[in-house]
Amino acid sequence: MEIMEFIIYTFALLYFTIIFSFFIGIVFLENSKNTKINKISVIVAARNEEKHLPNLLDSLISQNYPTENYEIIIIDDRSVDKTAEIVNGYKANNYNITLLKVKNESKHLLGKKGALDKGIRTAKHDILAFTDADCVPTNNWLMQINNHFTDDTDIVAGYSYVHYKNPFFRFLKNLERSSIFAVIAGSFGWNWGITITAGNMAYRKQLYEKVNGFSNIGKVRSGDDVLMIQKMGKYIRKMKFMFHQDSIIEAGRMETADSQIQQETRRGSKWKHYTLPVKLMTLFIFIYYIIFIGSFFGFIFAKLSTILFMIILVLKIIPEFLLLTLFLLKIRKLKLMFLFPIAELIYIPYFVFFGLKGTFGKFKWKE
Repeated sequence: MEIMEFIIYTFALLYFTIIFSFFIGIVFLENSKNTKINKISVIVAARNEEKHLPNLLDSLISQNYPTENYEIIIIDDRSVDKTAEIVNGYKANNYNITLLKVKNESKHLLGKKGALDKGIRTAKHDILAFTDADCVPTNNWLMQINNHFTDDTDIVAGYSYVHYKNPFFRFLKNLERSSIFAVIAGSFGWNWGITITAGNMAYRKQLYEKVNGFSNIGKVRSGDDVLMIQKMGKYIRKMKFMFHQDSIIEAGRMETADSQIQQETRRGSKWKHYTLPVKLMTLFIFIYYIIFIGSFFGFIFAKLSTILFMIILVLKIIPEFLLLTLFLLKIRKLKLMFLFPIAELIYIPYFVFFGLKGTFGKFKWKE
């Protein structure tokens, strides 16, 4: 029993250290600002997005940013709806819009990587800003990206808020998503690219070219964001996270339970392709969660002392509470924290389930 208690204590302390390090990363995150106007290429891969594109394009052409300093590249990724027709309609009145088309999926660049690669190679400017076709940036989104791109900055990321039909689920899921963005921001503070989201990110074209684009990860259907930032890792000089309200992107779609299950499964499926340090850290967290579940049942059935369980509970909750509170304060969405106790109860089985389902199960890709 003493050996088991030692293992539990060790895992709990290491978990505390990892999560608290992300808190420290946000505290000391580099926030120097750029004062000049950079040229930016906005790149969006769109597949059957006739429903969402008008909102996105209305936002992009209304940016409070000099029109001559940014271009909008929309890649029609094998759409069978009116995606191309809608883009051409906007293109007729906006000279900075370019429409590209992908007719067939490349066997070397699966998913939307082929479309993104075509857009990146066409881009005229070094700073590449990415969002999804069903997202709606604020009118100051590009200005916020520009403000963070100092000459020695290579990657910038921001927060995105997703809408769900059920109000309770909307708050709960966005709290869970906030934990991911808190890890992104915290890891950026240590200049370590663990993860990132494609809906609100920007990086330099020369960095993309330096790592030879999506080569080596092109045959992985997902991961054009996470796997790419991990691949770029050793070449990145500085990373910035945008907390300002003007940098926040809202998804225009209304998520359903099925779409959420598929998304979480896809997220879990990328683990086997992570770089070794990220793979080891996430594996450690997975094992710790299994140990925590075991400790909980040990406590319930009087096989584990109350003091020991309370200690490991505190070592888990305190750093998570500090990290999420700090992050949500910075993006001014602290109200999401009222569901923190509920999230604490369900997140571990949620993480374990989708970790296993993504690694060993199957998922459905967006049509």
